[in-house]
Amino acid sequence: MGDRHVLVLIGAGSAVFTRGLLADLISARDLGDWEIRLVDIEHEPLEKAVGLARRMIGARRAEEHVRVVGSLDRRDVLPGADVVVTCVGVGGRPAWQADHEICMEHGVFQPVGDSVMPGGISRLLRTTPVLVEIARDVVDLAPQAFFFNYSNPMTANVMAMSRWAGAEDVVGLCHGVHHVQHHLAAFIGKPFEETSTLYAGINHLTFIYDFRWRGSDAWPLVREKVDRELAGGADPADLGDIFADGTKAWNNPFSWEIFRRYGAFPAAEDRHVTEFFPERWPKGSYYGKTLGVDAFSVPEILQWGENRYQVMIAQADGTQPLDESIFDRSSGEQEQLIAILRSVLTDDRRMYSCNVLNRGAVPGLPADAALEVPGVATGRGIRALAVPDLSAPLTAILSRRLTSVYLAMEAAMTGNRDLAVEAMIADGAVPDPDAAASLTDALVAAQLQHLPRFR
Repeated sequence: MGDRHVLVLIGAGSAVFTRGLLADLISARDLGDWEIRLVDIEHEPLEKAVGLARRMIGARRAEEHVRVVGSLDRRDVLPGADVVVTCVGVGGRPAWQADHEICMEHGVFQPVGDSVMPGGISRLLRTTPVLVEIARDVVDLAPQAFFFNYSNPMTANVMAMSRWAGAEDVVGLCHGVHHVQHHLAAFIGKPFEETSTLYAGINHLTFIYDFRWRGSDAWPLVREKVDRELAGGADPADLGDIFADGTKAWNNPFSWEIFRRYGAFPAAEDRHVTEFFPERWPKGSYYGKTLGVDAFSVPEILQWGENRYQVMIAQADGTQPLDESIFDRSSGEQEQLIAILRSVLTDDRRMYSCNVLNRGAVPGLPADAALEVPGVATGRGIRALAVPDLSAPLTAILSRRLTSVYLAMEAAMTGNRDLAVEAMIADGAVPDPDAAASLTDALVAAQLQHLPRFR
């Protein structure tokens, strides 16, 4: 890297991520000087993101430390990049909401819809081809750059960017494992810094099978408290609350059920994990509530995102004062990225959760599958750790879940409607072929503006 590191952020219109990344880089003086090149395909969101970034830089008098430029064409700003980050959401919140509403009309209820089940497959069909096109440009114009992706569905996007664009070293980042380790540490009342984990899975279905406190097995401490809390018949009033305290056992009853059966706790917890077992929640029925409606409400999370976005637009315009608390602590999706860059720049070799091609890290799963495993951040990039001791039952669950991903990826890249229907069936939420075909056609029709291959 040169005197001034160059980071290209593609999808900068998602101002939440942009704001967090800028705040962290402005505060991280030890990482040197940066030029941040913000890219979006829409003029107005790009203009707002650049305006917000410049206000933040001015507030901390960091003009010499961090510079910001904006571009509508990524090919103009990719040459010379040291780091490329993608956080693209094709169709944004309106497309997400359309997926949610159409799925419910067809009797499918899901609490997120960004990874699996019909909503996740719909997102895959419109997002993965775009990520592949971006990755081709990165490989062409910035082959030396460290390449990180935040866009969902993470598993499919990382796999497709490698297979169809040759971006074999792209690393998918998600803060789910990091946050759940915080939850587990708080659950047993121990400092996060004194705990450690081993885990493997696919994004949003990653199994933490080893959890330690000061080097000793901490699962006995966890089991004792889980048994006590669940036996107490805790008040389920906040069950399914997106913002509920993640350290209460009752808030994630299904995740703890998996833990009791398999001896591993699923990172991302019930809001995400329920989607990987759709056959267990007919019509979205979840402990007396309905997934996506009054349990992990999708409209609520969409509105929360929109509210945050509008506040940031007001700050970018200067109609609201800048919220400077963002500089004080890092807790967003970008949190791991800053730590990883620090480890890469100093070759500090610290460990982080990352989504990378398997290549033998987990025996029994395909070499070209993107898995979420521990990775070491070195001066030559991320190096995945081998995870040879993930149990056979958990490996089998992951293998089954990958089937639909392969089918949906192929459908997305070829525009093959029949393969999309097969992906829906293999996913498990809609096993009836006629129902799967009807739902697929409805989703494709609604999202056709984002599906050029299906026209």
